[in-house]
Amino acid sequence: MRARSWIPLVAAVVVAAVCVRLGFWQLDRLAQRRERNAVIETAFRDPPVPLGQVRGDSLRRFRRVIARGQWDYARETTIAGRTRSGSPGVHIVTPMRLADGTTVFVNRGWVYSPDARTVDLTGWREGDAGDVAGYIDEVPPSIRATVTTPYVVALADTVTAPAVEPSRPARLPPPAFRDEGPHLNYAVQWFSFAAIALIGTPLVVRRQRRRRE
Repeated sequence: MRARSWIPLVAAVVVAAVCVRLGFWQLDRLAQRRERNAVIETAFRDPPVPLGQVRGDSLRRFRRVIARGQWDYARETTIAGRTRSGSPGVHIVTPMRLADGTTVFVNRGWVYSPDARTVDLTGWREGDAGDVAGYIDEVPPSIRATVTTPYVVALADTVTAPAVEPSRPARLPPPAFRDEGPHLNYAVQWFSFAAIALIGTPLVVRRQRRRRE
């Protein structure tokens, strides 16, 4: 019987070890989130620069840029499965040809789509040419086969224009950099589970042993 009483204790140690590992994993994710937030905050403190003047390593993620060029609607695509205020939709990504011949792919924003996949793109054109203010971002995996860098997300201009215009996609908000996510709370939970397993299991085993005696 004594040998059998060790089984719950060994299981508790194994469970606690797993919980501790998951707790440290959440702390690692928290550190990554804080590092990302710091990068975004630093990038958004810098004033936007013309995209045509940015080259090479300066094309870092989250850098704010401005661009002017001709829209290439024939090559535009969409990012499916995007919601806004609970409504299904897509993001429209349109190539823009700059004056120096460079092509930049611009995420022009969100439009409503009942199935979050298909939309009549001809109804969301913004003229032959346009100006864009946004930030450089990574190309989403779902469109990497057709979209190259630089990839710019157009930002909402809450000062000079409304968030949504009848003939323009809803521009996207800046990336959040003050929210650290739930990682700290999750880490505390996992460490608590480990403590419960290490403290609670011996108490239960001891109580059961006394009852048998």
